[in-house]
Amino acid sequence: CEPMKQARPDILVTGFGPFPRVRVNPTTALAKAVTKRLRAAGFAAEGLILETSYAGGLPRLRARLAEARPRAILMLGLAARARKIRVELFGRGHASPLHPDASGATPTARPLPAALPLRTTASPQAALAAVRRRGLRSALSPSAGRYLCDACYAAALRANRSSGVPVIFIHVPWLRPAPGTKPKARVAAFRPHAATLAASLAAMGVDLARRGRKPG
Repeated sequence: CEPMKQARPDILVTGFGPFPRVRVNPTTALAKAVTKRLRAAGFAAEGLILETSYAGGLPRLRARLAEARPRAILMLGLAARARKIRVELFGRGHASPLHPDASGATPTARPLPAALPLRTTASPQAALAAVRRRGLRSALSPSAGRYLCDACYAAALRANRSSGVPVIFIHVPWLRPAPGTKPKARVAAFRPHAATLAASLAAMGVDLARRGRKPG
């Protein structure tokens, strides 16, 4: 008999694994927590943790997008120096040879496609509202950097540029450590609690999934 076809996901939530100087990437746990919340809300949500490498994570993302064809995409990345949650407006496809990936490799320089940069196909203002409702600091950002985050964002936007699928990338700062693990005086006030941020991102995901379900 033929294998059963899996339903098209309402939303794909992506996060990243470790990379140089970051042994535990908070977006790994965040993506899993957001996916769990979205499933509990009745959505067909899929989580995907990407290896932070050009030869591994980027091809895996492209393959999964082509295979699953999610109706919405919420992408998460760590911005270690950020002091607020950043809603990324553009995927530019930039990849700097100065920053090696998790495997120690750097991208090969090549001309950027004329179609870049690509703008988010989701509502940035709705994304901001989802995190600000819970008192989290956030801002729009014109650049997703020059690393795997931006490369993957551009890949997702290019794969869905004519489909109407809402795609957005959110950069998060370091999260607040668990109570008792670090003196309060040494924890920056802008660092969000994991549960609060997960709830905010899940609310964002609900909005994306609902928009993705609407006929184009």
